[in-house]
Amino acid sequence: MEKLADTRILEHVGLTRNESRVYIELLRAGSSLARDIARLMNMHRTSVYSCLERLQKKGLVSVTNLDKKTYFEAVDPNKLVSLLKEREERLKSVLPELKKLKDSNFYTKHEVQYFKGKQGLKSVFDEILSIGESYVGWGPERKIESLLKYYFMHYIETRKQRKIHAKLIYFENSRGEQHTKTPLVKIRYLPKTFYQPTAHRVYGDNVAILLLEENPLCIIIRNNAIAESYRKHFDILWKMAKK
Repeated sequence: MEKLADTRILEHVGLTRNESRVYIELLRAGSSLARDIARLMNMHRTSVYSCLERLQKKGLVSVTNLDKKTYFEAVDPNKLVSLLKEREERLKSVLPELKKLKDSNFYTKHEVQYFKGKQGLKSVFDEILSIGESYVGWGPERKIESLLKYYFMHYIETRKQRKIHAKLIYFENSRGEQHTKTPLVKIRYLPKTFYQPTAHRVYGDNVAILLLEENPLCIIIRNNAIAESYRKHFDILWKMAKK
């Protein structure tokens, strides 16, 4: 579980780093004066007041006046889910216009695309979900899982809901591990001598080559003939692999 001190998750909801810190401190402390929060956090009182004002506008902090003093209190964390849904709905409202801009592009989709970082890695699995067809792949899945953490749990659940099947080849040293027990997936294993730090996913007319380092590199080749060639390569490996 992520430590509460790690504010990055709350930042994804739309809070700034300082807003996240103040909100978490209020959850811990309960109803508090701004000066007490400033002291606990070793933050300038003006900055705390500014964060509290913005958190109040976002509906994450309530205010009570008692004995001519203003007390602030964090609301139920479930409000964060509502806040995220509101952001999602606003994004959905502009998606049609954004798609029009993309569709009006004169150039066809590049046959080779490069993505760097974990967000680039996520884009590959988002595309697999979007296409919604069965796919094949091989490589160190455990490394993908450790890089993507919570996103990968979401990916597995969404893939299950959409009934997207897969055939995957792992290495013998991963036999019996949690990632080998996901639904709608047929798995076989190759000896560790076949190990390589890259993973491959073949889906639709696309081949994704994933270099699984701390800062991942993803190469996507969009070509039917190449995708079919990789599928034939997979079929050879599949016959060699053991159940």
